[in-house]
Amino acid sequence: MFIKISDRNKEKIELVSLIDMIFILLVFFLVTSFVIKLNLQERSLYVPTPKNVLGRAQLLIQFVDENRIFWLDEEASTVVESIEENYGYLNDASLRDRILSNLTSNNIISLNQMDSKINHLISAANQDPFTNYFILIRCPNELPYFHVIDVIEKLSSTKYRNIKYGCVGGTFDDIRYCKRIYDVVEKDSKGNRRKNLRIDF
Repeated sequence: MFIKISDRNKEKIELVSLIDMIFILLVFFLVTSFVIKLNLQERSLYVPTPKNVLGRAQLLIQFVDENRIFWLDEEASTVVESIEENYGYLNDASLRDRILSNLTSNNIISLNQMDSKINHLISAANQDPFTNYFILIRCPNELPYFHVIDVIEKLSSTKYRNIKYGCVGGTFDDIRYCKRIYDVVEKDSKGNRRKNLRIDF
C-alpha cells in the first residue's frame, strides 16, 4: 500500500515579518552608533529621581490645580517659627490649623508667579556652582503631567546643574490635613545649625 503525504499544509516563512524585523534592527543600530559618537557630556542624561527614604528639601512645589501652586521655601520656616512663638499655648491641632491657614493664604501663587520665582532661583544657582539646591515637586495623580515636565525643563536649564529635584504624587489636601507642621533645628553636612520646616503626614 502506497501513501502520499501532501505538503500543502507546510508553513512557509513569512517574508514580510522578516523584512520588518531587519528594518527595526537596522534603525536600532543606526541610532546606537549615533549616540556612541556623541561627546560624553551630551550622552549623560540628567534625570535625578527621589529615593524612598526620609529626606529634606529646600523648596516644596505643590500643584494645587492647573493654575495654582503651593510654594514653600525658607521664608515659610520663619512664618511658622513666629506663629509657634506667639501661639505656643494652643494644642497641636489648633496650632497646625493656624499655621496652615497662614501659609495657605500667603503661599498659594499663580503659574506666572511660580515662573518668576523659578527664574530667580536659576539665576542664583548660575552664580554659585558650589551651592546645591534640592526641590520636591508634588503633583496630584489626576493632573496632566506636562505641568510637571514644564517645571523640570526649567530647573534643568542651570549652567552648573546644581538644582536637583524629586517628583512624587500627592495632593494639596495631604498637606492641609497633615498631622503636624513645625520648625526643627538640624545640622547640615558642614555641621552648621539651621532651621527647617517639617511636615508630618
